[in-house]
Amino acid sequence: MANYGEEAADLSKLGGALVINMGTVTPDGLLNYSKALKAYNLAGGPVVFDPVGGGATAVRRAAVKTLLAAGYFDVIKGNEGEIKTVFGTVVQQRGVDSGASTSTAFEKATLVRDLAARERNVVVMTGAVDFVSDGERTFAVSNGHELLGRITGSGCVLGTTISIMAAVCKGDKLLSALAGLLHYEIAAEIASERADVKGPGTFVPALIDELYNLQKATSEGNVKWLEKAKVEAVDFS
Repeated sequence: MANYGEEAADLSKLGGALVINMGTVTPDGLLNYSKALKAYNLAGGPVVFDPVGGGATAVRRAAVKTLLAAGYFDVIKGNEGEIKTVFGTVVQQRGVDSGASTSTAFEKATLVRDLAARERNVVVMTGAVDFVSDGERTFAVSNGHELLGRITGSGCVLGTTISIMAAVCKGDKLLSALAGLLHYEIAAEIASERADVKGPGTFVPALIDELYNLQKATSEGNVKWLEKAKVEAVDFS
């Protein structure tokens, strides 16, 4: 939650990860993002880029290009419109939402794979089915719940969840991104089934509870919840 780029040199030494969430784009903000990105790149700390609403305005599209040129991102996470914007396709988003999809599942998988190969990192495209790739391995993930699309900030929380995994699993970026995605979306599924969840308002605290419960269970060696994972490798042959 640090907005001041000068803090990044110290923060990058603490063993965590950096999430650059474009949020509200301003000249000062872009300068601070670039300083933070450089500091974490020098320290070898993982960086997750969340190009929020990247295709909504010319200013945001230019900001995406500026940040891509400023340093290296270990993971780029976004919805279809945002990932297309990062790739260089002109997409008119109405805001942070992706809007109706115009691509087939195979086209989405191909886009994610090609962008990951170009940037030499991991790309996560969220949607009804998520696609994750490091340019060589590509997976489709069918977990999650529609209530995630009914609350504000769900994608931002996912980016942070992935960054936590990236900080502790630096040897395999794809594995860390996939772990973060599954933790988050399976927690959402479990939360949605609770009797106290009546809609988006009651879903949010339940989601926070279930994220905690899965983390606690895993730390105690109970990974039975992973049986809910719906992951398939994408075959491009």
